[in-house]
Amino acid sequence: MNRLERYVAGQLLRPVLGVFAVVLVIVLAFYFSRYLADAVVDRLSLVTVAQLAGLKLGLFFDVLVPGAIFLGIVVGLGRLQSGYEITAMAASGVGRISVVRAVLVIALAGLVLVVVLSHWFRPWAYDFLYRIESEMAVRVDLDRVEPGRFEIGDEQWMIFAAARDGVALRDVLVHQRLPGYRNMLRAERLEQRELADGTIALDFIGGVRFYRLQQGGDADLVNRSERLTVLLDPLPPVERNRIRRALPFARLLQDAGPLEWGELQWRTLMPLSVVILAFTALLLARINPRRGQASKLISASLVAALYFSIIGMLADRVDSGTIPIWPGLFWLPLVMLPLLGLRLWRQWSGPGAPL
Repeated sequence: MNRLERYVAGQLLRPVLGVFAVVLVIVLAFYFSRYLADAVVDRLSLVTVAQLAGLKLGLFFDVLVPGAIFLGIVVGLGRLQSGYEITAMAASGVGRISVVRAVLVIALAGLVLVVVLSHWFRPWAYDFLYRIESEMAVRVDLDRVEPGRFEIGDEQWMIFAAARDGVALRDVLVHQRLPGYRNMLRAERLEQRELADGTIALDFIGGVRFYRLQQGGDADLVNRSERLTVLLDPLPPVERNRIRRALPFARLLQDAGPLEWGELQWRTLMPLSVVILAFTALLLARINPRRGQASKLISASLVAALYFSIIGMLADRVDSGTIPIWPGLFWLPLVMLPLLGLRLWRQWSGPGAPL
């Protein structure tokens, strides 16, 4: 790159980073506020909230980076036109190839970044996220119980403990709500352990009182013992629709089905979207002096929203088997690229300004 091309690339990179930073703050604030609300109910630490928000934000990067590059290039080229720098470049004999090179450098850098995010960060982040969510989804977790306060485990369980003794609870009252009856248990001590198959065992020890309150008019049950163990079913395994996002690229190829092919195409198309949207920005960047840059920015925002909405819709159709695996998600670029190339050829044919 010569000095002029580096200057153009720098002028384009600034709005790209600006758009990226603005959207980054908005998305981070959304996820942070969302998990802060969950933290009140689930008693999550700020570290866990920050981890969840950060992971969700990182998983959004494969969409955020192409979108930011697209909008940033439109804004940057619009500024160069508003300042008549594009006109000065044309008057000095600088051709369109210099502008294209500057755009291509930014697009290739974004492509490499999205490749890393899609193929390495994405499966790691989903694997870590699912492990955190599985820990949060535990029906009963004695570590969350604060002595002197009622703790709701899920829609079935409510626990009260007068005091804590290490990892166990003392003087406990447990209420379990089931469709046909209600269980009430009291004990001097409650301990929790996990069996080898993932089953959670609750051990009620000392002066155990068990009451079953029938809802259909049947006789209630009352039992007294010194020890009672209640077994909870293990959590269901992660659905295939979710676990495929945590699989590495090679494993997806090995287990390729409709769901896996949808994930493979997503990880392939997102890096290519950086280049596709960058050249789409070249098409949209030419401004009308009478209308100004605002109209182009609105149009570019609508194009970006429509582009990712269509990709999301195609991804859902591939997952459900509604459309064939091939071309699958690539329907959009296969239709878009010829039209984009034809439009750029008509716009750039003959002499004129670099745009």
